[in-house]
Amino acid sequence: MKINIFILISLILCMFFSVSTLISINKKDEFFKSIIFWLISFLILFSSLYLRYNNIFYYPYFQAFYALTIISLLLLFILPSKQRMWFSLGGLSLQPSEFARIILLVSLTIFLSKYYNFLKNNLYLGFSFLIILPLILLIALQPDLGMTLLFLLTWFFSIIIFLRKQQIVFLIILFLILGAIGWQFVLKDYQKERILTFINPERDPLGSGYNIKQLKITIGSAGFWGKGLGQGTQAKLGFLPSAETDFILASFIEERGFLGFLIYSFLIFIILKTILFESSFIKNPIGKVYSNILVIHLAIKFLLTTAINLGFFPIIGLAVPFMSYGGSHLLSDFILISIWHNFRNI
Repeated sequence: MKINIFILISLILCMFFSVSTLISINKKDEFFKSIIFWLISFLILFSSLYLRYNNIFYYPYFQAFYALTIISLLLLFILPSKQRMWFSLGGLSLQPSEFARIILLVSLTIFLSKYYNFLKNNLYLGFSFLIILPLILLIALQPDLGMTLLFLLTWFFSIIIFLRKQQIVFLIILFLILGAIGWQFVLKDYQKERILTFINPERDPLGSGYNIKQLKITIGSAGFWGKGLGQGTQAKLGFLPSAETDFILASFIEERGFLGFLIYSFLIFIILKTILFESSFIKNPIGKVYSNILVIHLAIKFLLTTAINLGFFPIIGLAVPFMSYGGSHLLSDFILISIWHNFRNI
């Protein structure tokens, strides 16, 4: 049993890109905290050689973790908080929706490993959505637009190959209807403004449009080679909001250029390609299904956050995989990969 060397090297390089960007844009507190998050994350990865994270697929464990996830999401509406997305623990914040991604993938894996041949039956198609509906509803009501979209797209692209064309068209229409309902009754005014400003940046150039404007300036000034480590201005001088979290990829591109972006994208490709390639050697059927869903989930997250950072998609609030500052998303991503390593090493 061993850690896959390609994934390990790719993650180490992503860590270097992340922490070096934090220190170069003068986020020193975040830099030191991020080092701790990365160390814990690698500890989780290496512990998968000895701990069976994939026990979560056995029903007693699955039911317990599912219930715990629902409770943690419900507590966000009960405990006093400025925002219904994080628990504040001293100087750290914990985001339950990030860890809910684990239950999302496990739930889909358990269902698809048993019933994928029945999804052409609309009843089973509905069941596939019902098992994750509580998670999506609680996250949508926070409201966390980015995570809600990530959950929906992960479900949709995990089941799409098993569906009839009529079912796919129906789901797309249903998504549009739910989007209209969400726009009217769920989304906050600032979230609506972000979407409207993305369509028309001149709508509020000093308000919601400011983020998009600064994002485009940051990316546009980078060039192919970038300005050099520590030589960026937009992120370093505070002109780019959320430069260490949602827009850390833009901060990275400003200094390392599109060459740096291509290298980062290649590292993500290596991680996804390795998981997909080695899934063919996994003997456990559940492990094979989980591998495919994991690739779909991480690929969607990468594409969404990349599109946002390049100014091609509205700002919805998602952490850039293996790049953004923050412990919750990093720990959950490493747990997801550690579960895959358990199946790989069986």
